[in-house]
Amino acid sequence: MTHYSPRMTRFALTLALLALLALPALPVALAQTAPASSPAPAATPAPQRVIEAITVTSNQGYSIKVPGGWTPLKNVPNVDVAFVNKTVGQLRPTVTVVVQDIPADLKATLADVRDLNASKMPSVVPNLKMLGEKTIRVSGQNAILWSYTGDGDGGKVRWTQVLTLKNNRLYTVTLVTPTGTPEALLDSGRAIVDSFALTAK
Repeated sequence: MTHYSPRMTRFALTLALLALLALPALPVALAQTAPASSPAPAATPAPQRVIEAITVTSNQGYSIKVPGGWTPLKNVPNVDVAFVNKTVGQLRPTVTVVVQDIPADLKATLADVRDLNASKMPSVVPNLKMLGEKTIRVSGQNAILWSYTGDGDGGKVRWTQVLTLKNNRLYTVTLVTPTGTPEALLDSGRAIVDSFALTAK
């Protein structure tokens, strides 16, 4: 196990965080529809489990409220929970929560995480355009709220994202919406992001 000196330089801290954080902000692949080469027959669409409104309480230390109409996805790699809605164009609106533990020795702050992710985004999001950034509060903790657009695998998409850090645990809540998403569906997705709350003491 790597040992991090309390006097670790800012450069070394950045390298260590790079190894830990894989910019969980960009789950575009989750929103993709099935490949065009293997469409389901129109007469027998694949059944989907559409839920009524629920509150998800995770053992990772958070809760989130999901309104009816969103479908949960299970066993998504590196994601604690994921929900999708009906297809818009070639993509499906998606909400994910990613939880990452950061070694206490790194003494990483939310500002460190923000700066690192901001520096990586232009190389990960084609045609990135930042629309806004605000500092908000989530359950008494400082959080970063980002809004940005870019090219996804099936067209232009918009990300609405909240990052917050508590007890060396980074929480990233991301809403991905394709261009053309109806306003009611946008509002529904934003309500999920807004409902995110920390439950860990």
